[in-house]
Amino acid sequence: MSTVEVTRQGPRPAIRLRRAPRHEPPFDDERDPRAWPWPHQLALDWSKPAPTQPPTLAPAPRRRTAVTGASAEAKAAVRRFVSTCVEVLNGYRPAAHLRGLSQPREAATVVAQGLAGARRVLEARQARARGRAPRPRRPVPAAVVRLRFCEPREGAVEAAAILLIGDRTHALALRLERHDESWQATALRLI
Repeated sequence: MSTVEVTRQGPRPAIRLRRAPRHEPPFDDERDPRAWPWPHQLALDWSKPAPTQPPTLAPAPRRRTAVTGASAEAKAAVRRFVSTCVEVLNGYRPAAHLRGLSQPREAATVVAQGLAGARRVLEARQARARGRAPRPRRPVPAAVVRLRFCEPREGAVEAAAILLIGDRTHALALRLERHDESWQATALRLI
């Protein structure tokens, strides 16, 4: 192996090749027997077999507890669903869009809760607008302040979203369950 050394000689640098030093350690597979006994080293007797261990009892089965934190996939599904709910509350989407994100058995209840929440938000905005003389061009949209997650079991996530709608704070409680590789809503409530 060679190395390249650059030295300046006049206007152009000259290139000179040199041999690279050896980089592998010497072969030492057959060591001198005197090298084995190190001072203050304990000698092990490998001729005797190790004592057999008495059979131990199997560990007690652990109780399944709630998952400590929601999985990243569950959090992403909750964020998508809450985003859709906020768009329904703001009037950007119809409440029927929640049907495709809900479990078929619970779809009617979830859509009804989404529609009731949108109606409550609209009524609150109209009541506030009646009290003011100059009417704003566009109402202040609902915004998510904080999301809290809990995964009571694998494949189910419960969440609470704190929403700021105008000058009031509301909570959106929901439950999503995983069915056929997709997360579907089973419960929704605007408090």
